[in-house]
Amino acid sequence: MIQILDKITANGIAAGEVIERPASVVKELIENSLDAGASIINCDIEQGGIKRILISDNGCGMTPEDAVLAFERHATSKLSKISDLEHLMTMGFRGEALASIAAVSRVNLRTRQIGQEQGFEVIAEGGKLVKSHKTGCPEGTQIEIRDLFYNVPARYKFLKRDQTEQGYIADLVTRLALARSDVSFRLTSNQNTLLHTPGNNNLLSAIYVLYGKETTEAMVEVNYFLEPVKLSGYITTPQVTRGNRSRQIAFVNGRSIASKIISAAITEASKTWFMKGKFPSLVINLEIPLNLVDVNVHPQKTEVRFWDEQIVFRAVYHGIREALETGSTAIKGEITSSHYQSVTPLTADFKETPLNYDFSQRTSQSKETSEETMSELGKRKYDANERISPAEQAQAFMMHQQTDQTVSQASSPMGSQIFSQTESQIINNSVLQHESKELQATDVSQMKHSEFVSEAQPRQSELAYLKDARLIGQVFQTYLLLEYENRFIIIDQHAAHERIIYEQLHYQYLANKNQPFKKQILLQNETLELTAHEMALAEENLEELDRLGFEIDLFGDNTIIIRTVPDTGNKFSSPVTAVKLLIDSLLDQSFFQEDKYDELLYTIACKAAVKAHDNLSYNEMKKLVADLTELVNPYHCPHGRPLIIELSKTDLEKLFKRIV
Repeated sequence: MIQILDKITANGIAAGEVIERPASVVKELIENSLDAGASIINCDIEQGGIKRILISDNGCGMTPEDAVLAFERHATSKLSKISDLEHLMTMGFRGEALASIAAVSRVNLRTRQIGQEQGFEVIAEGGKLVKSHKTGCPEGTQIEIRDLFYNVPARYKFLKRDQTEQGYIADLVTRLALARSDVSFRLTSNQNTLLHTPGNNNLLSAIYVLYGKETTEAMVEVNYFLEPVKLSGYITTPQVTRGNRSRQIAFVNGRSIASKIISAAITEASKTWFMKGKFPSLVINLEIPLNLVDVNVHPQKTEVRFWDEQIVFRAVYHGIREALETGSTAIKGEITSSHYQSVTPLTADFKETPLNYDFSQRTSQSKETSEETMSELGKRKYDANERISPAEQAQAFMMHQQTDQTVSQASSPMGSQIFSQTESQIINNSVLQHESKELQATDVSQMKHSEFVSEAQPRQSELAYLKDARLIGQVFQTYLLLEYENRFIIIDQHAAHERIIYEQLHYQYLANKNQPFKKQILLQNETLELTAHEMALAEENLEELDRLGFEIDLFGDNTIIIRTVPDTGNKFSSPVTAVKLLIDSLLDQSFFQEDKYDELLYTIACKAAVKAHDNLSYNEMKKLVADLTELVNPYHCPHGRPLIIELSKTDLEKLFKRIV
């Protein structure tokens, strides 16, 4: 028999959608405080919030009538009709929170409006109003929740340990504090302060308090506008990374949300900047006209619906790429006592032997090289291009970022063709929008290419000074050593050349998306055995493979012959690996996704670049350094590894105890 549930039972069931755990209570109450205009919010919890939660603020307070009415379901001051949702500026709007909380706990609410002599107190238990009367209390609102889920054992038994529930609350308050840096938040647990933000309307200050100095000093500003989306915030450079995405916080109009669209854009924009399995920390806010965002799609308001997911994706993608390109710097090396071992002092038994090296025995070729090197490696004065981040924004810290010749065509590891084009010809387009598997439902693949590729923007690299640096030479046949003013620079030759080739191929592809790659004929054809399914796919896509520079012939029932590869100006050491990657992408139907093309370019660049233990001539080293300074990202190889490290003169002087 169908029957209408009584009010208490209905409220208790409905509370399950809104109140999952103590953190849900804290979220709803703090959002009410924010809507009341509070600038100071204190949250005190006991036993992970299960035993007690006390939220107090200095907001506008409530009248006695509103304080009682607030415990009724769907009683709210945030809106009065459905059309108000299109212009909603408050965090809450359904009028369910307090009624749901009161249905599963014991509640004591005290409130006093600004300027009033007396406050008002309301006591409720299990959804029933127990008492209400005038009382003395500070201006604002204090609401105390005790014995959460005391009357709902089915929900209570699913709560986790006190420490775990406390962690959920701390994470929630952290997000709210980052969303509202103009509000001072304090979270205490069992009389211990867990966090306390200054509320000085400075996001970097809040990040410093919540995430620490190291993360804050690695932050670069994100500031981007794509009509009608304004993106702002901060992201860490690859110098400081994490093994998970827990510190990737996104807000939409100040509301913390979880969005696959935004997450996918962040992932795509970070590619080639961060190593696999490493992620940046970031705090970003998207300001979008209220009528273009639907916040009424989730019981806890943690999801939103956008009017155009493609535009949101583009805004986040390009905003983060721009921040990383303009804000990244070379890795600053730091030497400590754990990094070296002192030379053992001479003992009494040791007999010094004079060095009898005959310098006259050097070959004439060596002399010529030496004279050439000394004449060309004289120090040149250069005004360092320093970029200083706004130190005033973070009260307790400063963030200071410091920020040719023809290649020999002899049989050397580095071919001349790869450097035959100037970088201004290579890098003539901005970053192309990548598709993400998570975005297939949004039909990102239908976006126009012109919407993602802008005109070339001349960019002065912060590594331009390397052109004037003194090239010391090559060590371990792997690293290039340079000196400039008070800096000692180390460059990984393979990672640097890999990045140069990758950007050449990447931007050539963007600039000539419908044109075939130049081909390089293999001296010896390569063969690859395939399954019947793979052979069918290869035969069906021969034209597309050829456009990418791979000329392939079918040979028999299960073999293909690889005759050409994309021309990188270098020996292509593993054509089979590249073709296997293409075949795999045909199998999983992702061949025409932009990120798969990038994976192919990674492979081409890696296989074509000079390797560790390859000897480079002086001219080759100079050319590699010069080309490096012209890149969009001259700091990391396509796989995210750092390719350049700087040590200061001070670091070395500390090593030798000249400075203690």
